[in-house]
Amino acid sequence: MSAMVAQGSLLSSHQPWPVLIVLILPSLMLVLMLLPSPTADAKTLSTQAGTHPRWGVDLMTKADLIDQTPRLMDDLPWRTVSSLSSSESASAPNSTLSLDWIRKHLGTKSPYPHESKRVSPLIDTPEGYELSQLHLICRHGTRYPSSSRAIAYQKLTKKLREFDVPGFEWLRHWRSEDLYPITKGNLLAAKGDSDLYQIGRRFAIRYKDLLDRYPYDANTYEFQSSNKVRCSQSAYAFSLGYFEGRYTTDPGAVNAKDDMDRSPVQPVGIATIPVGMDKELAVKYACPRWLESVKDGPTVVHETLTFNAQFLPKIREQLSAIFSLDPGSASANITVKDVELIYSICGFEVALYNNDQTWCQLLRQGIEGAAVEKSEDQRSNFMNFEISGDLDDYYSHGPGIPFNRHLGCVLATTLGNSIELALDTTTEKFTAGRMGDDDDNSQHPFRGLFKFGHSETILFFSSFLRLYDQRRVPLKSNMTMEQYEQREFWTSKISPFAANMAFEVYRPKTRDVPKKRRLASKDGSTGANVQPDTPSGLIRLLVNEEPMLIPGCGSAYFCEWATLKKILQQAGMKCDFDECCTSLQPPKNIDDISMVPVCLGVNPDVN
Repeated sequence: MSAMVAQGSLLSSHQPWPVLIVLILPSLMLVLMLLPSPTADAKTLSTQAGTHPRWGVDLMTKADLIDQTPRLMDDLPWRTVSSLSSSESASAPNSTLSLDWIRKHLGTKSPYPHESKRVSPLIDTPEGYELSQLHLICRHGTRYPSSSRAIAYQKLTKKLREFDVPGFEWLRHWRSEDLYPITKGNLLAAKGDSDLYQIGRRFAIRYKDLLDRYPYDANTYEFQSSNKVRCSQSAYAFSLGYFEGRYTTDPGAVNAKDDMDRSPVQPVGIATIPVGMDKELAVKYACPRWLESVKDGPTVVHETLTFNAQFLPKIREQLSAIFSLDPGSASANITVKDVELIYSICGFEVALYNNDQTWCQLLRQGIEGAAVEKSEDQRSNFMNFEISGDLDDYYSHGPGIPFNRHLGCVLATTLGNSIELALDTTTEKFTAGRMGDDDDNSQHPFRGLFKFGHSETILFFSSFLRLYDQRRVPLKSNMTMEQYEQREFWTSKISPFAANMAFEVYRPKTRDVPKKRRLASKDGSTGANVQPDTPSGLIRLLVNEEPMLIPGCGSAYFCEWATLKKILQQAGMKCDFDECCTSLQPPKNIDDISMVPVCLGVNPDVN
């Protein structure tokens, strides 16, 4: 059963805003980028190894697929002083803070590392198995800053523009309102469109065999998005890349006599649930207890503020000294909040425009001047900003608060249910008997389930699986730089823009491999929470397109489904989400939110 069907009551026709199945239209930029020219050969588009109609590259074989962003950005009509390509942007002389290094240390605002991703078909399928299903959980692509941030950027720029400082003449012409319009707050940027399109193209190449066996059909592929435009646009951009060159198998399209009778791209249905009801992708807003007891709780505030007090004041003093009218005169009086804003703008300049020659240049000056000892490394000082953000996320959305694991349990449940259906061959008969769009109750296996949410979607579910808390070393504000550099919870690597977790589901091809496995505990008995019969299959997890070991599955990337199912059940799959998230006032005398009660069924010590 799909995640949407599993919500039950949400499908009632009398609900004020039921599940919305929306057909997302591409943005104007993507239309221009993807539609073929009038002279394009339709047969070229229908082949899997076709040439992109605008970029003119063979998407199946050329390394240009790795990252087309510089070329895309060069084509934009609103290209400004900040939209510099990597070849034009040189880091400050004698600085160890290069553009490439900064790109990897911006926390959850880090750009996705397309340049490091391989473009190749799936070639390591286990012998005797075939890929039966692909389950993707993905963050939206690169977005604009929030409207409130954009307003703050404008105020800070106006404040600093009053000072004529050599080396920062760009401030006179830098226009926040053009680069970060208030009206685009949190919306997907053109770079974000490109992020998901590129990932979709690489997935189409990697999973070509799956697409050949299971072409697009609404009964075969399910798309789900958080009820935010940046997420639904990301879902659509991914679908454009994933299904590009593959016409629908609908009889009307197959028998069309004219190309005008069929769409040049594959439309897909995208399901959304209103904020506050979404228990998978925008989950924190559906959990009153998290909102009351965890969000901005004392532990989060204490750890972050304690750490910030160790490095922000020195940088503030240095930047204030830089923006002085004359030696000994009054300075710009830059505040700690201003320093945080400068880092924020630097991050978006790099993420959206690949530019480190404006606010990142200013931040370098503050970091270098704030070093009181020559032994202090510039990179360590810059990493303090990254660590500050990680401390916040570690306790707000990560393993720092055991309760946070609960917020991944519904996503784990739908994952487990979908895998079970894909591996159980007896369910395939339901697909043939499904009654199209009017049949909301039949269980059938999807071959692709693609879900698009937020940074916290990735972090909550990673915490549920304990992917980045295996050593049980808590992230604290008083650790050494060496300890920080060895931390497991590192959001720049875990959840950059367009971060993704893909579960490949493999089932036996022949009867040589047992179709069912019986799960038993160490004493040989079947656990109360474990189904006695489980379909045979193998699961592999890819994080940001790289294989990752699942805790509890041993040293093999391919994990037996029987083993993974038991891990999910012990961690809290099929927990009572509503009961656990019931709104309760936080205890008045608890100073440590790690003491927020953990829900029954969610084991904080599993694995």
